[in-house]
Amino acid sequence: MRRRTAIKIAAIGALAPKLDALGSALGHAPASAGRLPSDDKLRFFTADEKELLDELMEMIIPADNHSPGAKAAEVSLFADRMVSTGSREEQQHWREGLKQMQVEARKSSLAEALAKAAAHEDHPTTDLERFFQTLKHMTVNGYYTSAIGIHQDLQYQGNAYLSAFPGCPLNEIGGSNQAAEQREKAQQAPQPRAPSDLSDGHEGSRT
Repeated sequence: MRRRTAIKIAAIGALAPKLDALGSALGHAPASAGRLPSDDKLRFFTADEKELLDELMEMIIPADNHSPGAKAAEVSLFADRMVSTGSREEQQHWREGLKQMQVEARKSSLAEALAKAAAHEDHPTTDLERFFQTLKHMTVNGYYTSAIGIHQDLQYQGNAYLSAFPGCPLNEIGGSNQAAEQREKAQQAPQPRAPSDLSDGHEGSRT
């Protein structure tokens, strides 16, 4: 199973009860191409840290032929808002984690650094591995609460209201009525009598 598919399955299970609310009030719709809205200025991360986050998050949920990835969904801005309102410990965790990623990336590449951080995802033992858990969780939450994640990747359409109710074709109605008539005839047909009933109550009159 592809990594993105597995992430999507987990996200659907976790977010399904909330999709109605999220669909009507998205927290971070993507900005227009080439610029950021005035309310989307960075609040915690530096420009370099945001660029690093964009690369890391795109590796976790990359663009494919079905929908854009985490970078297009501006998940790094979602993370910036969330971390900016978090505790000092949480903010320090993010800052140190990104620094560790950079240190590992200098040894090989950013992709290999991320792979190393994710190697023991189920049972993290190092600070880098624990940071990957935080990074992945933020990426999934940010992506699947964005317009791109909800509507393009999950293809969630929300509640739909019908202005009219189209009728069924006549041939379908006739077919349904015919089947119903056949069932009714079968129910009304005489049932075979049991052997004990064939005497019509005359056995006791024999001499």
